[in-house]
Amino acid sequence: MTAPLPRDAAGLRERVKLARKWAYLLSKRTYLPMSQAELERQLLGLVERLCAGVVTGPLAHQVGREVGVALVEMNCTLAETLRLSVEVISRGLLDMTSLRGIPQRRDRVVEVVAALASGFAEKLRLATLEQQEQLGRALHRAMRQVQLDLQASEARTEVVETFTSSGVATTDLAGQVLRANDALARIVDLPPAAVTGLSLPDLVHPDQRDAVRADFARLAAGSGEVISQPRRLLRADGETAWVTLTLTPLRLHDGRGQVVVLAEDSSDVSLLQGQLNHQSLHDLLTWLPNRQYFTSRLEQALRTADPATGISVFHLDLDGFSLITGGLGRRVGDQVLKTVALRLREVVAEEVAMVARFGYDEFAILVENSASTPDVVTLVRRINDRLSEPFDAGGHRVATSATIGVVHRPPSDASPSDLLDSADLTLRRAKGGGRRQWELADPTQDGRDRRRFSLAVTMPGAWEGGELRVRYRPLARLADSALVAAEAVLRWDHPKLGALPHEQCLALAEDTGLVGSLLAWLLRTACEQSLAWRRDRGRELPVRVGVTASQAADQELVGAVLGVLADTGLPPRLLRLGLPAAAVLDEDEAAADNARILAESGVVVEVDDFSAAPGELVRVAELPVASVRITLSRGPVPGGPPGGRVVADLLAVVRDAGVAVAVDGLSSVEQARWWREAGADTGSGPLFASPSPPEVIAARLG
Repeated sequence: MTAPLPRDAAGLRERVKLARKWAYLLSKRTYLPMSQAELERQLLGLVERLCAGVVTGPLAHQVGREVGVALVEMNCTLAETLRLSVEVISRGLLDMTSLRGIPQRRDRVVEVVAALASGFAEKLRLATLEQQEQLGRALHRAMRQVQLDLQASEARTEVVETFTSSGVATTDLAGQVLRANDALARIVDLPPAAVTGLSLPDLVHPDQRDAVRADFARLAAGSGEVISQPRRLLRADGETAWVTLTLTPLRLHDGRGQVVVLAEDSSDVSLLQGQLNHQSLHDLLTWLPNRQYFTSRLEQALRTADPATGISVFHLDLDGFSLITGGLGRRVGDQVLKTVALRLREVVAEEVAMVARFGYDEFAILVENSASTPDVVTLVRRINDRLSEPFDAGGHRVATSATIGVVHRPPSDASPSDLLDSADLTLRRAKGGGRRQWELADPTQDGRDRRRFSLAVTMPGAWEGGELRVRYRPLARLADSALVAAEAVLRWDHPKLGALPHEQCLALAEDTGLVGSLLAWLLRTACEQSLAWRRDRGRELPVRVGVTASQAADQELVGAVLGVLADTGLPPRLLRLGLPAAAVLDEDEAAADNARILAESGVVVEVDDFSAAPGELVRVAELPVASVRITLSRGPVPGGPPGGRVVADLLAVVRDAGVAVAVDGLSSVEQARWWREAGADTGSGPLFASPSPPEVIAARLG
């Protein structure tokens, strides 16, 4: 056990600053799988343990080794991170005023830092040995799987070439036939053995030989595209055979190149007509079915699929495709789309499935499930594993991934349009989680999304029609419950859904880009109301307006706020502007600069959703912030929140910096009492009244 550290605010500030500096240096040198705030919290815990080790003395060696092990477990495995850690911890511990009275302080610091390096090295050695062992086992499994896959691929190729009615051949990059099936021999009316060794361009009509040779030249030059064109082949009997000749490049493991040739006999007039129909139902770039064809097939599959297994629909959107087209050009983007189409077909080659392109970088897959069909998780993994394998496109090695919405086993009576709408909504939700994500359709969530989208698009009309109103929430002093300000909030009196709260109104406005205009109206209305209270009641009551994170960093925020104050004549000291902590305390300086300018103009700047993380504690002391507001996300907690002593210590650090503390969401007297004793100054929430019309606030002014 280590001795407890003193609970003085100065010591806590020293440890917080050391942890934040340590976190900053580590995050600049290596990737850590956590947010900056989480990294600072974890390192603050390690700093606390190191300090306690210095204070205790006999346990300094053990504590140092444990901290070294913890660094490796946090993925800080580079030699540079160890050097930085030793340097920053050594200097930091020696400079701490709270440790200067410890006997033999320098010796203990040296001991604990040396033990940290020892524990780090030993843990890293053990982790390296374990990784090497795992890599060896994985390599053996991969080699065995490659052998099995190769055998299966060769068997499938032989079956396809033997039984297909289309001509199939393998040539070198100059067009010489290395291998051909019987169907190709029948098309050109030659014995099967006579086709091997011939030059494929020599089998083409003289008018088209130069074009075919040019196609082979493009493939030999490294083009990764699939070339498919209608061609005329010369038969031994002198007749012409119309075919669709498809040339697909194939790169072997030893670097040699070959071309897989597919000749689909389309001599018959009916097949030519079918080709026209095919073009109307297929994407001209990838030759995949288009949305129209996919919808027709989906309607049929819903009726005929096995009820026990049903169908699955995958709606895919390529991640970062605009980066490829913007950085490498549209031509490379087209090659990527063709490769994606081929790879998606490969993934579901053993299933009764259809792959379609819906447009731009959107694809869809319909799978008619059977007892042997892999589960959804496996199919999604296979799709992204295959897409993420680098390939050649326009002389560049590129790769991609997909975000996927999945509708699995929908009811057989579902309509194709509703099913595709559900897949699209599910894809939207998956994209909200980042790249290479996927999500399963949820009818309940679909309904909520449709309602939200409907509300978002009808919000401008509701505002114009007077359904949006401004209400005011009392902000009270915890010492005596006196009214100190009124917070302006939005309320949408929806004719069907009832009253929609402020937070939902802002979220909907963000979705449609209405938030800037709506907040400007809210700000002007609040300022005019404050002037009306002063004129009618003879008392000054500040008004508070909270803005969103995007608005906090908007370069036009300062001009908009100062413009409203100038137009209305409200003194800046009577306006409190709440900026989200996620914006104003972030490393992005745009919101912080707005806060500084507004504070210099006399506006009272406050920070909303304050979490008292180590980084926020340091940052808030650097900005001209008048107060911070903690939002309670849950109901009453008897006796205060868990870790109450820590909360009180953190509030003391905030108050020492000259910053007031407000608490939002108070719903009981017990809560208000606890937070007042912990150091909070003001509060709001159900305890002090729900959002009310301005006349209700006026009544409280007397």
